[in-house]
Amino acid sequence: MTAKDKILRNIKGLGLPSKSLPLVPIFDGLSDDKHSFFFDALGTLGVEVIISDNRDHLHQLVEERKKEGPVYSPIEELGLTNTLGETEMSDLHLSVIEGQLGVAENGAIWVAGDDLEHRALTAIASHLIIVLPYQKVVWNMHEAYTYIKPQENGYGVFISGPSKTADIEQSLVKGAHGAKSLTVFIQK
Repeated sequence: MTAKDKILRNIKGLGLPSKSLPLVPIFDGLSDDKHSFFFDALGTLGVEVIISDNRDHLHQLVEERKKEGPVYSPIEELGLTNTLGETEMSDLHLSVIEGQLGVAENGAIWVAGDDLEHRALTAIASHLIIVLPYQKVVWNMHEAYTYIKPQENGYGVFISGPSKTADIEQSLVKGAHGAKSLTVFIQK
């Protein structure tokens, strides 16, 4: 028996009673309007924000971007849900996915992996559009975690802005490890 096995066996044998997690208070935001705060946070991150109460605007946006290269989306109504092969993914220009929750304090958007055919859709395309319902914005991460229940999902990710890095000679590079641009389509 290894030292690791002995330690784990001793820990299991302690029989400590389980405790429920503490309740984390939900704090109000920094302004009266969480949506404006969220949109400002997205703007600071270099995100294009489109607010519309007409889903046809999303269709028009996707049609315009299709001219620039291959587009894929698991959103059935867009009619782009053909299956993707490995070679097609490497050439993907645009992914259009749905977000489940926006966080005003930092401009992050929760994307549940269970809604994606391929997890790579969040990062493999050159450009990304996330469709988010207007009413699905919360103030902060504490509040977000009361909704998303990460322990119940196999995979999920918070996305906040297009991919950026300045590690190489202090020079800003967009798209180094993800999409070069992010557009958030807010459905009112």
